[in-house]
Amino acid sequence: MNKIDLAYKKAELISNNNIFIPKEIKLVHPLSKSNAGPTSGSLSIGFSFYNRNIKMNVSKSKKQTFCLVKKNDIFNIEKEGEIYLKNISILPILFHAPNQAFINIENRCIYNCGFCYMPHHRFLEQYNDIRYIKTVINACKRYNLHAVVLTSGVYPNIPNIINRICLIIKMIKQEISNIPFGVEACIDNKSELLLLKKTGVDELKLNLQIADEHLFNKICPGFNYDKIFNLLEESVKIFGWGKVTSNIIYGLGESFESIINTIENLAKIGVVPTLRVVRINNFNKKKIEKILLTNLSNVDPIEILEVAKQHKRILEKNNLTTKTFNTMCHKCGCCDLVPFWDI
Repeated sequence: MNKIDLAYKKAELISNNNIFIPKEIKLVHPLSKSNAGPTSGSLSIGFSFYNRNIKMNVSKSKKQTFCLVKKNDIFNIEKEGEIYLKNISILPILFHAPNQAFINIENRCIYNCGFCYMPHHRFLEQYNDIRYIKTVINACKRYNLHAVVLTSGVYPNIPNIINRICLIIKMIKQEISNIPFGVEACIDNKSELLLLKKTGVDELKLNLQIADEHLFNKICPGFNYDKIFNLLEESVKIFGWGKVTSNIIYGLGESFESIINTIENLAKIGVVPTLRVVRINNFNKKKIEKILLTNLSNVDPIEILEVAKQHKRILEKNNLTTKTFNTMCHKCGCCDLVPFWDI
């Protein structure tokens, strides 16, 4: 199977995002319940096939397009009763991403972005910063994890969250200092970027979120598009070329041209965008469709593939690659079609 065929298969899995697992199948690793990212709040499972990773929501409905099957101790994925992918591996995902301690430290948020469903993670209330520190240190020592990543909702404000993140990282670094640290956070000013760098953060994700500025203003009304872009430019100066990324969520009615233009604008300043298909679920569906005044459907796998092709082309043109990252989404590869890894 060639690279494009494999990329298309992954795009189709991303587009569908759900898989049925019969009760009789015994898994080699437990299901994951992430508190961040596209599978946030749902039981999910990670797979590896031909050195590509994918994470999908686990559905209780037998009517799903995709189904996990097991025969003679070999796992396969079926599509509508026919073998779709053979001999896949089940990924161990302890903390959101394979081989990473990717932790969300705050489930509350003062912002109300249309696609977000973070407030449903009530179990985070059982944690405090000391428990996060102990959890990450123990996980790194016990499971030989290769990276630590912290993300967060914003509560009560951005400076408070940045200070908490820095304190947690400082404490972890007293015990675990020989692995890379990444942060995905909202940033308000340059001094916060400098503080994160001084604390020992190696890679940063600062999310522009939406390619189309008009849609951005509807879906993320608490943020300023130009301010985020300017802070991304400052981030590259501080963290380095190819060490800053930014989520661009698509499938919300934006034009293909706006996606490509945004990739180009970010790449020109040294940011490696993370292109992500919007995940619609029971938590955010009504809210986001009310904002957009339209019903949303799955993004066509052909479009996912074409976006990834253009993404790679633009990165190459600007001397960028996803392979400069040792933390977060480009390294994980579970939720997106990632240039240089998948295509």
